[in-house]
Amino acid sequence: MMVDPGAIRLVLMPGLDGTGMFFGPLIQALPPDVPRTVITYPDDKDFSLKDHADLVAARLTGEDTVLVAESFSGLVALMLLHARPASVKGVVFSAAFAEPLHPLLIRAAASIPGAASLARRLPAGLLNVLFFHSHADKALKELLRRSVQLAGPAGLRRRARLIADGYPFPDDRFPLPCLYLQAAQDRVVPSRAADWFRTRFASFELVTLDAPHCLLQTRPAESAEAVMAFARGLA
Repeated sequence: MMVDPGAIRLVLMPGLDGTGMFFGPLIQALPPDVPRTVITYPDDKDFSLKDHADLVAARLTGEDTVLVAESFSGLVALMLLHARPASVKGVVFSAAFAEPLHPLLIRAAASIPGAASLARRLPAGLLNVLFFHSHADKALKELLRRSVQLAGPAGLRRRARLIADGYPFPDDRFPLPCLYLQAAQDRVVPSRAADWFRTRFASFELVTLDAPHCLLQTRPAESAEAVMAFARGLA
């Protein structure tokens, strides 16, 4: 289905790697006439959560914008909405979370010198099991390899610490609609994470896909269909 290119713009916000490379499968599945902006987070700056949100806010071009926040970027999207609740029309959270995720483990790992560099050298099989497991194929394995090699260790370490801290304003309520894409086979984010978003957005829609944590990559067609149905419903 063709859509009016002027009706909606997607802003795609990446996960922990921060590169934006992981959006490749989703972009291929989206209608070609839908404008999109892919965010990349810098690895050479000591960015707070607010700094990440300010970077995204600077890329917003109008009110007809829908954020697509993957995993880590759910925290960034929440921070952006905290400061600018009227800046976007809606938000899609993909396997996202607001409460601290594995805080003790992440803080301990992040405190080890060279831990982020070591993480980049983890066996590919372990990473594939964690993010793709039974859905892994040659293309996804190569995508993961390239993104991990491109991601800077310093940026990975800083973003990991933000994940361990969680969203700093847990009592916030947001007046706009959200869609939460949940991965039924997620081995990273617990299923209860969706409940936080359910109770804090004026309108909440849940779509559960039979997928691992990287659902936008393993189920791109279904993800794109859900994103576009949500976006069209905002018109």
